[in-house]
Amino acid sequence: MTHRSLLTIVLRIAGIFLFTKIFDHFGSYIFSIWSISAMDILDKTVEAMDRFYFSNLFLLVVNILVSFILIIKAEWIAKKLVKTEESISIDLNVKSLTKVILLTTSIIWIARSIYLLPQAIEFFYSFINTIFDNWKSSASDFKIMPYLLRFVLAIVFILRIDKITNWITKKI
Repeated sequence: MTHRSLLTIVLRIAGIFLFTKIFDHFGSYIFSIWSISAMDILDKTVEAMDRFYFSNLFLLVVNILVSFILIIKAEWIAKKLVKTEESISIDLNVKSLTKVILLTTSIIWIARSIYLLPQAIEFFYSFINTIFDNWKSSASDFKIMPYLLRFVLAIVFILRIDKITNWITKKI
């Protein structure tokens, strides 16, 4: 396997993953399509909601386009990003396997943190509102401590991968 073929596989998987994210917010996308089609009815009553769902419809279209580009044009993108055809050689031992596990876990945690960033911002906004502005407003039910802990641990794992790997392999 070469670097280019591995990147092609990763890009196609990313495209499929991005396409499946559409179904996480399927209800709001369907409602955005409905609100756009019923714009005459909703024109005066729900202007702010119209803009919100119009932006969701725009994000839906962009999401579908980007995912299809990643799936269909993955090989072309990989050729543009990786200029040389070098084969991948990996020495599988305890140290390299530990690094792979730590890096994979870190990347998944960071990706999840990026995906949950809007909920974290909403949590901080509602938290600041409860402290300073309105004592009666309710805070969201977002679990901020696991979010922050995973993000910080992922950064530490990535930045200190060699020291952590050496410490783990000493214990084995």
